[in-house]
Amino acid sequence: MKKLLLLSLVLVLALSACLYSAENEKPEVNTIRWARANSGNVLVTLAKNNGYLKEYGIEIIEMPLNSAADAMTALSTKQVDVTSNQGTNNPLQFMAAGSDFTIVGGYMLKGMYIVARKGTGWKGIGDLVGKKMATSKSQTWVTGPLLAAGYSLDDVIWLTYSTNSDRLAAVIAGEADYACLSGDLLFRVGNLKDVIEIVAWADDLMPNYGCCRMNMHTDFVKANPITVKLTLKALIRAEQFLRSHPDESVKILAKELNASEEFVAAYLKNPNYVPSVDPVRHSIKATWDIMMKTGFLAPEAKDYDLDAHINTDLYKSALDELVAERRDEDPAFYDERVAFFKANNL
Repeated sequence: MKKLLLLSLVLVLALSACLYSAENEKPEVNTIRWARANSGNVLVTLAKNNGYLKEYGIEIIEMPLNSAADAMTALSTKQVDVTSNQGTNNPLQFMAAGSDFTIVGGYMLKGMYIVARKGTGWKGIGDLVGKKMATSKSQTWVTGPLLAAGYSLDDVIWLTYSTNSDRLAAVIAGEADYACLSGDLLFRVGNLKDVIEIVAWADDLMPNYGCCRMNMHTDFVKANPITVKLTLKALIRAEQFLRSHPDESVKILAKELNASEEFVAAYLKNPNYVPSVDPVRHSIKATWDIMMKTGFLAPEAKDYDLDAHINTDLYKSALDELVAERRDEDPAFYDERVAFFKANNL
């Protein structure tokens, strides 16, 4: 009888432990200050709108900071806790210069592209040789493949413009042969199909290049690991919703941005425009290596311990917990995310 009671007690304790899930965890801090660019962040918008963040006890306050330099400086001085729309090169440059950032995830995985006047065509990266390219030499998904093909950066005439709209205008006017553009111009490019064509997507040149990373100050990550993990869980759920409910996601984001649904759908429903929370560590390191080769990092950065500033553990914990808790809701999505993480981070 005593053995039976003892066994029952063990079972009750085990069941109680099982019933305590990660969903019962409390974030160390409830509020996160997020640097918001003009285009916003669709995953943050969906995580807010669908109540995922609230479910985990987290509130994100989006703080408008349009300039990448302003956003990086605000993160460095701890005026904001997260940046996500400022590319990959920008945070890496700040990190190499001494800013103590940690990359914990991502926002845009891919979505940039090269345009030219209609009829120009495209056979490969060698087409840029001797041509005028409207983008910066720091555009690693262009310069990396160019170097890998045996060319020099000096083989291309680089033209610098302050905005994507200016780069597009340069191609239309014939001032540039090619231009690199971002997803938010897809609606406009689509309306210029008699004049302009997309000749290559960034992902064609550098697969899963990791367009925009999710960066935090290292002190914040160390002090608030549960907060970071729960935020990542909310964003992964938003990513799943975006993929399974594209039309509804368009409506939600269009309302958030006060933009037309046609404008938002032009990029959000384009298969080459892919938001993803995955950190893609391999791509970050590849970008760092290209920046070293092209002189956009100081020589002493060769000794920088980049791996110490890429935290994939919190994302993996978030994903593993969601697989345990919610895989049945969308097995294909979660299985693909697990496989993608292994291929791009381990």
